[in-house]
Amino acid sequence: MDQEKDRDPEKDNQEFKYDDPDFDWDAYFTENDKEWEQEKQVQKKQKTKKFRMIGWIIVVVLLINGLAIWPQIINLPAIDFLATSSRLSQQEDIKAYKQSVVTIDWDGVKGTGFNIDSSGLIITNEHVVGHANKVNVHFKAGHSYVGTVLEKYPELDIAIVDIEAENLPVLSLSFEKQWEVGDEVNFIGNPLAFTQIANEGEIVGETSLRDMNVPLMMIQAPIYKGNSGSPVINKKGEVIGVIFATLRNPSIDTKEIVGVATPTVYIQEILKKVTEE
Repeated sequence: MDQEKDRDPEKDNQEFKYDDPDFDWDAYFTENDKEWEQEKQVQKKQKTKKFRMIGWIIVVVLLINGLAIWPQIINLPAIDFLATSSRLSQQEDIKAYKQSVVTIDWDGVKGTGFNIDSSGLIITNEHVVGHANKVNVHFKAGHSYVGTVLEKYPELDIAIVDIEAENLPVLSLSFEKQWEVGDEVNFIGNPLAFTQIANEGEIVGETSLRDMNVPLMMIQAPIYKGNSGSPVINKKGEVIGVIFATLRNPSIDTKEIVGVATPTVYIQEILKKVTEE
């Protein structure tokens, strides 16, 4: 109680007087504003750093996922076949063959085919056209057509596509077995993400598959997804086979992959039926 009595009310009012004319309120609030702004900037930088780090993590994850797809494209064999295609494409005969080789696509499916008639008759694989009755056909010259699938022969993995056109470049077919083991051949197709890739290989033998009761041609060559329907061309410039698959070479005890093609000798009867209709 004595302490309360000792307090001087006037002195208290002087100590807590807020209308002191000598107090610089502008400077007081300016300093506080600066501190608040600095704190705000620090928080902004921390958020920016955090978002940037998250962004980099997302980029790295996307790159890893992307790289999981690219090994089949960016590898030494793939680089080799691009170099080989560049070299072969300088040759006049290969340049001419390419004019008749087409890209076939529909609903996200892509494959290869080739034209054998000046008014438009395309040979490709049955599995390239699948269940489609209409497909898109693109020539190297830039012309595109809607093609009608006329015939499908799954037992040979062959399909015939008709387009309405005139004066188209053609490849000629050989309906005789004009090849032997060791013969060198060329083929042109649209493997992986590429188009109009020319390459070379060697016939290494014959094989047969359970669902195809005919002798099939085996080719040692860099053949990839998208080469389905590629013409196998001999040194005379004749198509002697149509590539449709790859498999491990059954004749030797290695993991060697070879291409498999349907010999064109079996396509003769198909074309007779188509032309008669």
